[in-house]
Amino acid sequence: MDKHPNTRLHTPGLLARWPLIGVVMVVLGGLLFGAMAINLETHGPLLPVDVQVANDLHTIALQSSPAMRGIMIFGFYMGEHVIMAIGLILVLYFLYKRFWPGLFMVIIAWAGEGTLWLVLTPLFNRARPVFDISVWHHMTEPSFPSGHSISAVMCYGLLAYLIVPKISSRFWKAVVIVTTGLVILYIGFSRMFVGDHYLTDVLAGYGLGVAWSGLVYTLVEVIARKIKHKTSKKNQPA
Repeated sequence: MDKHPNTRLHTPGLLARWPLIGVVMVVLGGLLFGAMAINLETHGPLLPVDVQVANDLHTIALQSSPAMRGIMIFGFYMGEHVIMAIGLILVLYFLYKRFWPGLFMVIIAWAGEGTLWLVLTPLFNRARPVFDISVWHHMTEPSFPSGHSISAVMCYGLLAYLIVPKISSRFWKAVVIVTTGLVILYIGFSRMFVGDHYLTDVLAGYGLGVAWSGLVYTLVEVIARKIKHKTSKKNQPA
């Protein structure tokens, strides 16, 4: 028997108790993604803003120090390689502990995010920003929506969701939540800073990340709660 059950990293069940939270995430995230998609497809008013922001950030990036450029380039790895490593660690941990809801959360969310990106980017087929002088390198894959932004919300949001309920101090709860938000914003901003994405690419990624996370994590918790309830009923003496 675990002597310290509160230290175990498993799903807190909040979304199962309050599925409306997940519904709100899906709706709000879907609306943000939809607004950015419609703006792109109809050549809406945010496209000139995209270009202006991209040009301004590119000018700042070229004038910035090598250290600053290095920090922003690291956002690429923070939003891809680090997330893949976190996913692997969580899968191994949940397998070892036999925490099946957490395991399915990670597997479905990570695999689904990759599938969404592979389907949506060629569908919208938006070219990435192009500059005469590159800050880092020029990526050739379509840019809308930003896969790094989707992954950042999905991964670091889940970590906060798993960790915060284990913390007793309100101060440290707030620290974890704020830090999570800053990491997510940093990854999105870094992708624009190095010239790989437009602003609306990142906003669309955030919206899709919120919607996808709300859908997957809520459904997994709700289904797991129903299975647990049925199992406990069967085990009750007649």
